[in-house]
Amino acid sequence: MKIVRAYASILVLAASDASAQDVQWNLVDTGVLNHSSHGKGIEMRIQPDPVPEGLFGGDDLDDLLLALCNHYAPSVIPFVQQQTDIEQPEFIAVRIVSGGAVGRYVLEAYAIEDGLCGAAL
Repeated sequence: MKIVRAYASILVLAASDASAQDVQWNLVDTGVLNHSSHGKGIEMRIQPDPVPEGLFGGDDLDDLLLALCNHYAPSVIPFVQQQTDIEQPEFIAVRIVSGGAVGRYVLEAYAIEDGLCGAAL
């Protein structure tokens, strides 16, 4: 994967009981992903700061992944196409990562529809 240091962030208020936590969702890497089921597509790696408590088991994880995908996709898709040999990606994927070599991650792939993220694959 080609490393791209594009540190953009969005603010997501993750509801947890009576309080909300401010989290920066940093795009830390983009590139081409060869997936065994979905073919050749684009991957975005996003790292939260701080990692919200219960992130990987939360009920709203699917909604969060789609929101992050649609936030970054309009700029990431053309950028990766210009920088690599992928002209028609078969999907776009979001990977939320936490920690270093021993961290956790979640990956979701989406169809690309009009430069945005469509249905989960």
